Amino acid sequence: MAVTEAYAGPTAAGGRWSRLATGSELAFMAQCVVAGAVFLATSGMRDDHGIGIDPGVFGALPALLLAVVLAAYLHRVLFVLPVMALTRLLGSPWWAALWAAAIAAAYAGWASSGWDLPYGWTALWIAGPGVLPVAAASYAHHRSLGWTGMAARVGGAAGIALLLCAFGAFLQERTGFAAYEPPRLAREQYAGEWTGGGGAYRLRLGENGEAVAGNLAQVAPSGLWDTCSGTGTWKFEPRHESGGLFHRGPRDRVTLSIEGCGPMRDWQVAGTAERPELFCVIGDPQDLHPRYAETLHRQ
Repeated sequence: MAVTEAYAGPTAAGGRWSRLATGSELAFMAQCVVAGAVFLATSGMRDDHGIGIDPGVFGALPALLLAVVLAAYLHRVLFVLPVMALTRLLGSPWWAALWAAAIAAAYAGWASSGWDLPYGWTALWIAGPGVLPVAAASYAHHRSLGWTGMAARVGGAAGIALLLCAFGAFLQERTGFAAYEPPRLAREQYAGEWTGGGGAYRLRLGENGEAVAGNLAQVAPSGLWDTCSGTGTWKFEPRHESGGLFHRGPRDRVTLSIEGCGPMRDWQVAGTAERPELFCVIGDPQDLHPRYAETLHRQ
């Protein structure tokens, strides 16, 4: 009898749906925070295109945290609770993974048909964030843990993960492991067609230094963003120091002089040697408004 009561615990005794998914919302929020920390810790392995972290992001943190909390409870109601209820009806914890896969497949089918999304990637995006909350709810259910007990366990696991992220970021910055380096291209490799924005922005660089711009973004004298088209010249300037949050090493640049357009910032090289890019940062680094990197890809 004692064994039965220990297994059933307050969850089974209460019999309420709200107790079926204890701690699932905590696990969802914790994995979002850790995912953000991993993204920041690996920033040195990616190219920030000279922007770095926009200061406006810090002002939006309260709204982002509120969105994460709302998403956690929405995920609990639409995903974890049905999985745990079906698992409880069958009486075996091993069915949780199967029901989770089935519900993810159903939601993916609905989303892919409604918004014309690829089914495989949609199913992965729905099922991926649901694995940890379902596992946490199953653990709490069969261990008869309440919200406080799960908060302690999830908080401890998240704290360890955040410390590992901080340590990994420190090592990556110190050692330069897998750090991004901009490609080095010869001048003649810049000649040709460059497009961006699905073909909305175009730049043609001639071998003899002529340039033709089509709808390239720039900041108008009024301070608003504008576009500019025209003909002019371009000049290759190798090995300028890069900007951005992390030091990427010297970048090669292309300086444009387009007739009828205002002063343009230099276009810096990014991407890889096989798939090079040119980007230009629009906006003042001292301005509080968001900055934007217009990116062109080599055709």
